[in-house]
Amino acid sequence: MEHALNPASSPVARARWVARRELARLTWRGLAGVGLIVFALGFAAVTLLPARQRAAQLQDDVTELRARLRAVGEGGTPGAAPVPAPRATQLENFYAFFPPVDTLPDWVGRIHTAAARNGLTLDSGDYLLERRKEQRLAQYQVSLPVRGSYGQIRGFVAEVLQKVPAAALDDIVLKRESIGAPALEARIRWVIYLSSEAAR
Repeated sequence: MEHALNPASSPVARARWVARRELARLTWRGLAGVGLIVFALGFAAVTLLPARQRAAQLQDDVTELRARLRAVGEGGTPGAAPVPAPRATQLENFYAFFPPVDTLPDWVGRIHTAAARNGLTLDSGDYLLERRKEQRLAQYQVSLPVRGSYGQIRGFVAEVLQKVPAAALDDIVLKRESIGAPALEARIRWVIYLSSEAAR
């Protein structure tokens, strides 16, 4: 029997009462849905958020570098905004971080090695190289279907981010055939950034 809610109770108490009432009404399917939502949030917190934070940090570094270069180019005083090297050298150092495009097979091999090391078999994926003449960086998109446990997929993602420093996790989609199925099906899309200087 449900207890009547005291109208004078606090909003926090009312929210707790509503939450308990709704949880009591959930069927096993609802509980399974809540469990999957919690799992997805946990997976995002462990794998996706760190990758996005790393990308945001790199973007902040690029923005700061551009601001410093602009200050020097406009006649700013190096003492006011310390610049470790001339503008051309800084820019070259930035682009030197990215491996040349002709090393692409090595990086793809590292992705496949990471999958094998984590017990995953990679089916045929989609591979696309995007390179424009006006840009110094090429983007190689690798979209891979994988099937395995949560731990295997998580280990694979972490190892690729460690072993392929110029790779970024662009997207990941997870699904499970049924609630009791032990394996997950995932579609993981990587972007490997490469220097296209060698192709010019």
